[in-house]
Amino acid sequence: MTLRPLELHSEPYGSTGNIGENFRRLLGAPTLDPLQTVIREAVQNIADAARPGVGPEILIRLRTLSDTQRDGLRSFILAEIPEEPGSSATISAFLEAERAVVLEICDFGTVGLGGPTRSDRIPVGTRQTNFIDFLRNIGTARDTEQGGGTYGFGKVALYRASACSTIIVDTLPDGAGPEGRRLMACHVGRSFEKPENGMRRRFTGRHWWGVRDPADGIADPATGAAASALAGHIGLPARGPGRSGTTIMILGFQTDEGDLTATGNRIIETLLWNFWPRIMRNAPAMHRFACRVMVEDREIPVPTPEDFAPFDLLCKAMSAARARKGNDVRRIESQRPQKFLGTLAIEKGPRSPRRYLTADEDVRLVPEQMHHIALMRPVELVVKYLEGNPHPDARLEWAGVFIASDEDEVEQAFADAEPPAHDDWVPDNLPKGNEKRYVNIALKRLKEIASGMGMEPISRRPGDGSGPPLARLAGRLGAVLENVGGDGAGRRRSSGGSGGGRPSRARASRPVFQRLEAGDAGRIAVFLTEVTQDALRSGAKLIASASVAVEGTTLGSVDDTVGRPDVLSVRWLDGNAEAVGDTIDLGGREGRFEIRVRVPEDCAVTADADVIPEAGT
Repeated sequence: MTLRPLELHSEPYGSTGNIGENFRRLLGAPTLDPLQTVIREAVQNIADAARPGVGPEILIRLRTLSDTQRDGLRSFILAEIPEEPGSSATISAFLEAERAVVLEICDFGTVGLGGPTRSDRIPVGTRQTNFIDFLRNIGTARDTEQGGGTYGFGKVALYRASACSTIIVDTLPDGAGPEGRRLMACHVGRSFEKPENGMRRRFTGRHWWGVRDPADGIADPATGAAASALAGHIGLPARGPGRSGTTIMILGFQTDEGDLTATGNRIIETLLWNFWPRIMRNAPAMHRFACRVMVEDREIPVPTPEDFAPFDLLCKAMSAARARKGNDVRRIESQRPQKFLGTLAIEKGPRSPRRYLTADEDVRLVPEQMHHIALMRPVELVVKYLEGNPHPDARLEWAGVFIASDEDEVEQAFADAEPPAHDDWVPDNLPKGNEKRYVNIALKRLKEIASGMGMEPISRRPGDGSGPPLARLAGRLGAVLENVGGDGAGRRRSSGGSGGGRPSRARASRPVFQRLEAGDAGRIAVFLTEVTQDALRSGAKLIASASVAVEGTTLGSVDDTVGRPDVLSVRWLDGNAEAVGDTIDLGGREGRFEIRVRVPEDCAVTADADVIPEAGT
């Protein structure tokens, strides 16, 4: 087969006008940086393109074109260059650059871009129009039930990520044989005009490379063997039987990092931050993403969210939200009208050590201490994170998940509240009515809960009404001990040794911070320790101590500029014993003990506990 170069078609204005170069502004002003935006939008479109009941396979590959591949691109795909000077300059600069970097976003096991190739030639009865919706039309709504959003806005992000505003699309529609493969290149540039037959003919700035129809000069995609050969010339993934789907190659992918591996790690972090619910091991099979990331010819493993902090905590909350039961699961509801709006699940736990994927703190997504609620619709794609108050003890963190109700009216309200970038819920996007009320009520309630996390307004004494809120304290508390061991609140640490026998001596677990209270003595931190007696029950006294903790260390002794924390009381939670001060007689008791510590101004505190045998007192 003799391979012929693709032909260029520059779109002229129609008699009734076109959108022109303003197409590039459709995305508005997304809150994310360009890399995050392109990954979010592309993967969201993949989610909508999944075949019913089958989770898609996703490959994101960042690589440098070889000289042979660039020659193939120059000779067979972009053989003709647009006349508009700006477009001509940017495309030529990419083709002649010392290094031609491309980003490929590939999906497999999806429906692909099938249907007609012309927006004005749709046979009666045609239902699938994915090709024209993606490559021809602008902002066409997807008909995917409870899908990720409007299909088409995401492609604007693809052009923006290209130094020459050019992409190549290679697709094999589901159910099509090799002859159904399609390949086309697209560029979005500035509007321009040129003289023709004594008139000024205007062009929109959109350009396609394909096979021109002799009748009207419009380019359609290369198909079948020609499409496969063109894809092979530039190194696109093969698509054999059962490998339906689409590859989008972004030419001249713009990255802030000189090291492509660093960009690859940012891509992985973006995948985790936005799509961890779909990457979880126990995600429903019909939704689960199988993600791979490659830089040049090397694959960079994508961590399993359940094993990668802080996503492990988010995954626990997600499992609880899906099941609607767990440690802290709440129904978010509207009273007028009566409507279930969604499920909120919250998990708390020790802050696990971080393994940061991104060295640059300015672009890093994962926070030092998790204190966020992930907001999502039933499609389980993270829309945004609602930030709340961090836990005042930096050894602890919390994470929440809110899943909007799948009831049609409610789900549609949240979907319509999303801007084109799908990165927020904006009630003002909705007309006055119940839908706007639903989103407003849910966001208000979620913000209240998030702002109250990390400190619980508790009465001064049991049985009293609510005490004063402690929200202002959270912002002033310093970070406390980092990488401190322990198994979480009230969990007994292993005693070493074998089996379930008692330890060789009585001991207390490391106290774990539980909450803040407002009391007569000021701000009070409450810790929990667990005492385990030895076989002789020789532990006679439990002695608690407290220290000021500042920036990852403990101040064993303090000067006059820092207040001194005092242990106010120790109480046995499994019985009625309580002692004022730092010591309580055990008399052979074991179990959970609560330690109450007065917190100095502008400080955080940590506590310790020791069990003393009778002979040692």
